[in-house]
Amino acid sequence: MRRFRILYFLIFSVVTNLHLVLGNRTASSTEPATTTLWSPYAEWSLENSTYSGNPFDVVASATFVHHSGGETRTIEMFYDGGTSWKFRFTGTQTGTWTFTTSSSDPDLDGQSGTVSVLPNPNPEITGFLITQGNKFAVQVGEGELRGFLFNVYQENNKFPADFWDWNNDRNLDYIRTYPAEKWASQYLQEARTHGANTIWLALANQWFEVGVLDWHDLSSENPDLRTFDMLERVITTAHKEGGRVHIWLWGDDASDRHWTPTGGPGGGINGVRDKRLQRYIAARLGPLPGWTMGYGFDLQEWVSESQVGEWARYMHEHLGWDHVLMARGRSHSELDAVSYSGLNHSYSSAASNLDSDKNRPHVFEERDYYQRSGNTMDVTRLHLWQYTLAGGHGGYWGIHHNWGSSYPNPEQMQTHFEFWLKNERFLLDMKRVAGADGYALMDDAKTHYVFYKEGSSAIELDLSGMIGPQPAVAVDTRRRYAEINLGVLNAARQTWQAPYQSDWAIAVGDFGSAFTPDSVPPAPPSGVKVIPE
Repeated sequence: MRRFRILYFLIFSVVTNLHLVLGNRTASSTEPATTTLWSPYAEWSLENSTYSGNPFDVVASATFVHHSGGETRTIEMFYDGGTSWKFRFTGTQTGTWTFTTSSSDPDLDGQSGTVSVLPNPNPEITGFLITQGNKFAVQVGEGELRGFLFNVYQENNKFPADFWDWNNDRNLDYIRTYPAEKWASQYLQEARTHGANTIWLALANQWFEVGVLDWHDLSSENPDLRTFDMLERVITTAHKEGGRVHIWLWGDDASDRHWTPTGGPGGGINGVRDKRLQRYIAARLGPLPGWTMGYGFDLQEWVSESQVGEWARYMHEHLGWDHVLMARGRSHSELDAVSYSGLNHSYSSAASNLDSDKNRPHVFEERDYYQRSGNTMDVTRLHLWQYTLAGGHGGYWGIHHNWGSSYPNPEQMQTHFEFWLKNERFLLDMKRVAGADGYALMDDAKTHYVFYKEGSSAIELDLSGMIGPQPAVAVDTRRRYAEINLGVLNAARQTWQAPYQSDWAIAVGDFGSAFTPDSVPPAPPSGVKVIPE
């Protein structure tokens, strides 16, 4: 995906005691609020000096209704310190939305107003990552979906996101060195050069107290506003630049680290403190596009399938907008994606997973770090292509100091990113082609194909069922991204002779180019031999 820039607008509120915030700007006015599709989110602030008890337990909500379409979004308010409560909104349709607030607290109840959502001046700004059958899809424009490959990248040396430990120099003190926006932008660029469009981080008990991972050291049972301020800046920066953030809610509960909600003040899985956090995450981050969430790792050690299901159900009830939730090694029906443990999976296992449940995407969420368990550069490259050609299975890559300092040929991973995501070649209706020479995907319209074969100098392309002539390019997946123009191929079985032996990918079809059928040449292009029927 390309690096994006977004045009921000000043927006204002509709009620005298209601303040609207966009980005870092706050104003009050009698004019209706205005924002743009998908981004930036609008935020209202209410003063409530009469509350009693724990302010994080004050329940208030705002319900937004689209004027003509009837779409409804309900989101809870979140406590923002002092006597301030806020609620947020992201427009999923252009037009006018009205809102009303509801609460047993009179200062937060009965507010109303309107917000107008305009088309985003940057058409590249996308919406939420959702699911479509067994594939991931990102919302674009109004009512459109684009295929998305869920490949997560963790760079634990340059950007040690393996639990933000802001107060501990063993994590390079990087959070004070890198402002959140700069950190997210540079991390995302690093991910893209390694074949991914999603960066990763995890927080453990820093949800409650910055610098604390183990619940034994925890003194707070309320969300830490500093953590959320940093996290939302990372999410909004990545989203503005066309990327995504995958968050691990917890870690594991091993004897030397208790990165879970199982203990500490008010502790317990799905207990009072945990549910308080879940509501706060939903209220504060729910309206923000650009993030997904996994429950943690080594879950078999400390949390049951039913407890994970209860977490996902409760989150879905409160999020207000769509966010994909998963849990490593778990497949509970409340989860949006099925996640798997284990390392170095195969094409056949990816294909089998995708066939086992066609209503949800599938992700290998174990961290396939470079040089971990034999995960060489070649293995990484092959898995990226094989998981995609299996039908879009998700994966997890990265660097960790326990195994290696850097991939020797990251350009091979970037070639995968450019071939598929940058050129938008992964289509939501693509399916595996049985009996292909190597691996192949084809869309329902039979106008878009991708062929892939390893260690070969020739690929047989069965295009006998293709609708009309289509343009084609070939790419050597072992090298930096470069296209070999194959001209226009007719609907016939044919063989492409490569200039040398390698792992080749061929894209057939108009994936957004200026191709028109009038440009069909009278003969097949050089290097392609038609096979007589």
